[in-house]
Amino acid sequence: MRMLRDRWPRRRRLVAAILLLIGVGGCASVAPDAAFEDAKQVAADRLGKTVQWNRGSDADTAAAAAVTALLQKPLSEDAAVQIALLNNRDLQASYEELGIAQADLVQAGLLQNPVFSAELLRGGGTTKYTFGVVEDFLKLLTLSADRRIAESELQRAKLMVGDRVLGLAASVRAAYYRAAADSHLVELLQQDLTAAQAAAELSERQRLAGNATPREQTVRQLAYARATADLARAEMQATGDREALNRLLGLWGADTDWNLPDRLPEVPDGRPALSGLEALAVSRRLDLAASQAALQSATQALQLGDQTRFLSLLGIGIGYERDGDQRLKGPKLEIGLPLFDQGQARTARLQAEQRRRAQQLAGRAIDIRSEVREAWQRLTGTQAMALHYRDVVLPLYERLMAEQQRQYNGMLIGIYDLLQGKREQLEAVRGQLDAARDYWIARADLERAIGGPLPAASEPGDSKLPAPPAAPPAAHHH
Repeated sequence: MRMLRDRWPRRRRLVAAILLLIGVGGCASVAPDAAFEDAKQVAADRLGKTVQWNRGSDADTAAAAAVTALLQKPLSEDAAVQIALLNNRDLQASYEELGIAQADLVQAGLLQNPVFSAELLRGGGTTKYTFGVVEDFLKLLTLSADRRIAESELQRAKLMVGDRVLGLAASVRAAYYRAAADSHLVELLQQDLTAAQAAAELSERQRLAGNATPREQTVRQLAYARATADLARAEMQATGDREALNRLLGLWGADTDWNLPDRLPEVPDGRPALSGLEALAVSRRLDLAASQAALQSATQALQLGDQTRFLSLLGIGIGYERDGDQRLKGPKLEIGLPLFDQGQARTARLQAEQRRRAQQLAGRAIDIRSEVREAWQRLTGTQAMALHYRDVVLPLYERLMAEQQRQYNGMLIGIYDLLQGKREQLEAVRGQLDAARDYWIARADLERAIGGPLPAASEPGDSKLPAPPAAPPAAHHH
């Protein structure tokens, strides 16, 4: 009985020491929801949209219902972006990176499990017991630094997820404008095909009646054949671009049966000034901020590596030994001797990683500035073209067609001349449509380049394309 009383305080102290170690490093849990709040804030502040991490909750059901409701109406640009943010599977997968980074942060704050050792030796009528519990004390010394490194990595993950949200929105806008322009172009080419078919049929009847030569009839047939090929090519392009948008929206089955509005938005007269856009992009771009966080993490890892270069193992614990009636206990120390591995390779790797991330950060900043300039030049060029078509080319064709209609009514030109004029006018409308589509895509690219919505237009757009000279006044004969 006395032996039990002697053993109990010793065992209690041993258990208390183990529980203390568990309490220091075991009180942590993985909760990635807080990290997701940053992505929600980016979507709300820079896009005016909502994002939802789909994990089988009631909110996910509400998000699916919102997608269904948006698809019931003609699909607008804003609706397309919102659907993608709620429904795109690649974006949903990127949210899991937040869970991974949050788990790494929790792991960095945990002590390694203590190592329990036991040994039983028998011989010569003697039995010897040896017990020990050792905790890696080096991990305890570096716990704070490990957490700071993991926090930097979590911050980088949050920034990269936010950047993917903005990147998806820009990609959806560009795909939406391609699909909308395709739809309008197919409509125009169907009109052209109808006119070309009517001309070919009329020409055939005239040839049979002896009022048209075989050459004239062949010319009309060729025009009809070209119009048929143009329409088929445009329909294939429209199908491809529509499916590209479906992929971004994460749609399949009956949900792909959505409709587009009849026209692209009008190209505005104003445009943002280039001055200040590069600085705005550098301050806004989340991928640049993520590169900065990656550099910070690498720098912290290098500092920790320098501080612990010669320490590979430092274990502190308790040892207990029983040899017959003799009982021994006391502290236990395990330390790795840096005889072969003095940390030189690990340090060199950390230095190279720190330099690599520094170069990536500098390169990203340079690329961002270039992306802004390129996107702005494309925006101004496509805007100039669209305004030139709107203000110069199309009004001239309207004037020309009005004059040709008067001549046709006066029997000064034939029906084929009038149809040819309409075909040329249709080509001009197609050119204006292409320019408007390219403008809106360039605008989406510029918003992506500066990391958010464009500032208010501060200067008028200028076509910079030479307009034809005004027609001389009609001569008066006396």
